[in-house]
Amino acid sequence: MNLLAILACLLAQHTYPVKGRAPLMAFYGRMALSAAKRLNAGDRNSGVLAWAALMGAVLVPVMLATGVAAAIHPLVVWLLDVAVLYWTLRFLATTKALAAIEKALREQNVAAAANLLSQWQGEPIETEDAGAIARLAAEHALREAQQGTFGPLFWFLVLPGPVGLVLYPLALRAARSWEHLVEPGDRDFGWFAARAFFAIDWVAQRVSAFIFAVVGNFEDALFSWRSQAASWLRPEEGIVLASGAGALGARLGEPIPLGATLVDRPALGTGELAREDALASLEGLLWRALILWLIVFALAAALQLA
Repeated sequence: MNLLAILACLLAQHTYPVKGRAPLMAFYGRMALSAAKRLNAGDRNSGVLAWAALMGAVLVPVMLATGVAAAIHPLVVWLLDVAVLYWTLRFLATTKALAAIEKALREQNVAAAANLLSQWQGEPIETEDAGAIARLAAEHALREAQQGTFGPLFWFLVLPGPVGLVLYPLALRAARSWEHLVEPGDRDFGWFAARAFFAIDWVAQRVSAFIFAVVGNFEDALFSWRSQAASWLRPEEGIVLASGAGALGARLGEPIPLGATLVDRPALGTGELAREDALASLEGLLWRALILWLIVFALAAALQLA
């Protein structure tokens, strides 16, 4: 049933694409900001309390709705799964954005590519270097693939019904929202949320990294994962980005010009620096990874029936 729900979700998203930024993520963001506004005392204890309150306020109604749906009919649970998947997964949006940037770069329209990437990331891109834009786009695509598709799918496999689909992005949103509380007295508030999401994403990241290796350049992916992930700007993202770059057979990271400043960044992956042609290869890598995830769900369904 989970596999059929994912396929139905992808078909629905292809037929009726989600417009704008993910509404559920916006809702999670509002809930996280509301919890911080009410419970933030600037220390770790209040951060733990706020995280627990946020999880309870969202997950308990989801579990109750799942229980009510199961009492009515298993088909109602399946429809609920499809609905939450539809508003959660961002795979088609990720590949579409990647393809649009790759098309603009192939047409040598660097300004349009930078604008597309800026809209996708939600922050300005101050560079006119086509190679830098290609690398930033590839890195963001790998990040989005993990946080918007493969991470939620992992928890959809682990937890019943839509609970895992809600847990992962909600924890992500809390960690990211509370990370940006910049008042000196508030910096401890997001400590627990960051570590909770690190724990939630720990296995999911490694599963995604291994899947990238399986569907790409296996040895290069494992080499990049082992030798480069820890040196990335965000080590918690380094595993997926390093493995993805190695699987792609191209180099990401590396210093990039942003405005008048050359921003130093460590290298990820092997081979030549990624350019626009690497974005098309990355799109294929992501599709192969998704297909492998679907095979995993099919095997899980077969084991349940056995």
